[in-house]
Amino acid sequence: MPAAVSAMHVKTPVEQINETLRGSVVDVLRVLIPDLEAYDNEDAFNVILNSPEITARAFKAFRDHPEAFAHLMLGPDDQPVTNDNERLSCGRSLAQVVALVVQAVAKRYFRAKLGLRRQNAEARKEQGLIEKVVSLFKPEPQTKTVLVRKINPSDRLFNAMREYLLFEWQLRLIPHYVALPVSLVQTLGSHILDYKEIEEIQWMARNGRPLARAYSRASEREAPKRIIPEPPPISHQQAVASGWRPIRPSQPAPTEAPAAPPSGTSQPVEIPKVGLIHVRVPEGVESQRFVGAVLGRVNSALAKRLIQDLRLDAKQLAVMLIRAYEVMPSNEFARFGASSPDSHEANRFIAAALTARFGSKTDQATCTEFARLYMANVRSAV
Repeated sequence: MPAAVSAMHVKTPVEQINETLRGSVVDVLRVLIPDLEAYDNEDAFNVILNSPEITARAFKAFRDHPEAFAHLMLGPDDQPVTNDNERLSCGRSLAQVVALVVQAVAKRYFRAKLGLRRQNAEARKEQGLIEKVVSLFKPEPQTKTVLVRKINPSDRLFNAMREYLLFEWQLRLIPHYVALPVSLVQTLGSHILDYKEIEEIQWMARNGRPLARAYSRASEREAPKRIIPEPPPISHQQAVASGWRPIRPSQPAPTEAPAAPPSGTSQPVEIPKVGLIHVRVPEGVESQRFVGAVLGRVNSALAKRLIQDLRLDAKQLAVMLIRAYEVMPSNEFARFGASSPDSHEANRFIAAALTARFGSKTDQATCTEFARLYMANVRSAV
């Protein structure tokens, strides 16, 4: 009977992922990473997950040699998946598998560094005279070491961070996350993902409070270059044919969207509708100018592809782009808007939008899921 029950058991997606990681994935990694060659699969699997550095090397091998893993990157229809957000045969996306691995590595590392509290427990009871005499002829009872199942520091830190352990680039930060106070992690929430440098995490660990703003990275200090030349103005007939009709503000729009107010100033406020679009703009900025500036960052060729692939009309596209600007990092939105229609940025924007059903839906939950999926497809920074 137990065998029959076992045969009827349907593996969950997580069980399928674990089985594949321990089997086929480690088979390939033992060939690509010489340090793993001496181990069997089970030991190699544990060596990888016990070390953020080895896990980062494993991800690099995966990204550098996609052909070696092509037999695993198949969807439910046995067709190759083309980006990190498409569903695999197990029912989860590669982005979700990455998050599961990063979480597993962090959990092991936190436990290794913060430790599980153990205590010696010896059962004692009051003995009478007869019991004491008898006990003299009995072997000395062994002291038992038992694991005290309490919420310990490692679990508290992991539980606070779990929701935000999502990306490959975080592997290099895990040895530094371990020094963060749980209260600080709870205060930061999703904003912990704003900090991508070791020095930032170390500073917050020393001072026990958030940095006022993340350090400026070289990639963000430089304005993204356009991949294609600025498209010429299109005629009214072309605009109608493509379905893209830029919003024309009452005053000339600046070439760049107004910068967000510096830290410490009042936050953007909800304002009345601009046309049919609810827009959040920095305080003191004229709403039509702001909308025109945001939409002006997306070139017309890219906008035409978005309309076609996402099946939107011009008004829906305008709303979607405003929402995308609100939830995406500003440098990512600028890079996306300047990209060509067949670029990696355009492809991952469309893949994330289709998966989250973003565009046809623009509620806060959908926008947040779209941003998570889009950023999950950023190439590893480790």
